[in-house]
Amino acid sequence: MINKKILGLAGLASLGLATAPLAVVYADTSTSLESNAAVTFQQDTSAKSPLDPTTPANDDNTQNPVSPIDTVTGTTPNAGTEGLLTIDFASSFNFGSQDISSATKTYSALPQSYMQKDSSKVSDTTGPNFVQVTDVRNGSAKGWSLTVKQNDDFKTASGVALAGAEIKISNGNVLNGNATNSSSTLSSYASDISVTQDAQSVMGAKAGEGFGTWLYRMGDNNTNAGNSVTLTVPGSATKEAERYTTKLTWTLSDTAVE
Repeated sequence: MINKKILGLAGLASLGLATAPLAVVYADTSTSLESNAAVTFQQDTSAKSPLDPTTPANDDNTQNPVSPIDTVTGTTPNAGTEGLLTIDFASSFNFGSQDISSATKTYSALPQSYMQKDSSKVSDTTGPNFVQVTDVRNGSAKGWSLTVKQNDDFKTASGVALAGAEIKISNGNVLNGNATNSSSTLSSYASDISVTQDAQSVMGAKAGEGFGTWLYRMGDNNTNAGNSVTLTVPGSATKEAERYTTKLTWTLSDTAVE
């Protein structure tokens, strides 16, 4: 009797072992494969578009190109230079038609006129006179210097000089044309310039800065766009009832400022 019970318990134990679920163990079967990604840069030596001197960059940090009008000729201005370090644009100065006077007089240049290239914006407008520089040389920023000089006296077509006449630039400021709300600026720029026949410093970048597009503005878009470039003519200067003209030369060099 005892043996039968033992056999019965043994049989039940065997049955329980046979019907219990087995633990499943999986081996690590993950695998990987590499693919490629690449980008290639090339030097851009084309002429760069002038930017809006009031808002050169949009909120999404794209640039806002414009088509300036030469205020002296009323036509398209001289094209910007080509290369990796370029002068993209420089304003001409139109001091208007003035009455002959025996008193010393100061005349203001017209503000810069330009048309928006984005048709969704205002079609034409005015802003401060400006000169624009772009540095897209490869590698780290190397620095540069911009100067201006007056080539000769104001003269009539027959060569009569306007003795002692002097152009002055005031309220000079630098605007970063690469991004909105950027705190990046340049080490050197002139707030005031007396333009002479000797080269005068306008703005410059030291080594490590100055990459991208920079605008030197004569005034701003709020209060002084139309009175920051002036021509003072002595009362004693002989004046003919004719048009007097001269040229300015803006020179950009790869010499970094100290």
